[in-house]
Amino acid sequence: MSKIKIGFSALLTLIMLSMFAALASAEGNFTPTPSNPAPGINVGTIDNSGQVNQHKTHGNFQNNTNSCANCHSTHNGDDSRLLKFKNAEYDMCLSCHDGTMGFYNVQTASGAGIFSESHESESMHNVSSGIINGKAPGAYLNKDTNELECSSCHNPHGSVNDRLLKENVIGSVPFAYGTVNGVKVPVQNGVKTINLSLSDDPDFAAINASTTNSGLKITKSIGPKDSQDKINYSQFCAACHDDYAASRTAGRPSNAGKTAGNTNHDFLYTHTSNSSSQGRNCAACHYAHGTDITTLMDTAGKTIDDLKKPVAQGGKGWSDAVAKDYMKDVSVGGSSNKKFTNMAVCWSCHQSTHKIDTPVVPGGDYSGKNKIR
Repeated sequence: MSKIKIGFSALLTLIMLSMFAALASAEGNFTPTPSNPAPGINVGTIDNSGQVNQHKTHGNFQNNTNSCANCHSTHNGDDSRLLKFKNAEYDMCLSCHDGTMGFYNVQTASGAGIFSESHESESMHNVSSGIINGKAPGAYLNKDTNELECSSCHNPHGSVNDRLLKENVIGSVPFAYGTVNGVKVPVQNGVKTINLSLSDDPDFAAINASTTNSGLKITKSIGPKDSQDKINYSQFCAACHDDYAASRTAGRPSNAGKTAGNTNHDFLYTHTSNSSSQGRNCAACHYAHGTDITTLMDTAGKTIDDLKKPVAQGGKGWSDAVAKDYMKDVSVGGSSNKKFTNMAVCWSCHQSTHKIDTPVVPGGDYSGKNKIR
């Protein structure tokens, strides 16, 4: 009888261990698929025409969608929008975009930068930290009192932009002025479509090649696609940072007759940030999400990972400590979401066109300009 009890106990133990192992495997080694892009995020497989075709998690919902329940709880929501998380937006978005869903992980480097926890030379758009949109650096006419959230820039239900960027940004105000038929008129910022320069992500070649995913493509982006998109992107940022995109001569005393609302700028000149020319739009110098020691570059466009590579592979063979000390941003104002450490972004562009009197530093490399669009 005791042998039987031991047998049952051993069997139960094995079953429990296998269950825990399965759970651990599911959490630690989860492989996303179109029908289950993240643990617990399930997408239907039959479309409205009866065909096998996975639905998109954001937007393009089928008549039989399950996507609403991925984020909302009908009876037990933790806020007025029935979201499942108490710290609603950020926790909700990070429940997938923290790496548990392998498609777009905002905590790893991408064309948008990074939401980092490294605490070294980091700066970012601190969503869900209580920051008010109208308090953004360079906010001039923007008096928006809403808090900065993921949805300040993105529409979680879908948009015409591949990264769900809004066409009407929270905090949008007219600040700049254009000319229509000889008449000066205000231009509304953050209300235009931004096309991005996208390429298929080779890490998800199998999913991209699938014919049963409603046209879903997992892509990489290097920023705005064409000239007009660069301008639209800058105007998108200027919805909150409106002063930074003002005319470079907006504050000149000789500018008599300026339209009301654009007369109190206290600068004489500003670096152009609303142009399609290389290096003259917000996305040329800054990341949208943020930056840290791992994403910052020097004038050669090198990151700490590049510098740690052997000389034979184009690196310097430096240790991690040396590479980080070299790349650390020591600017008084912080790294300010910049792509390049310190003010190296300026030197990357201007070293070749504005020579200084001293010789070029031996070993200096200013090819980082190729990283600026």
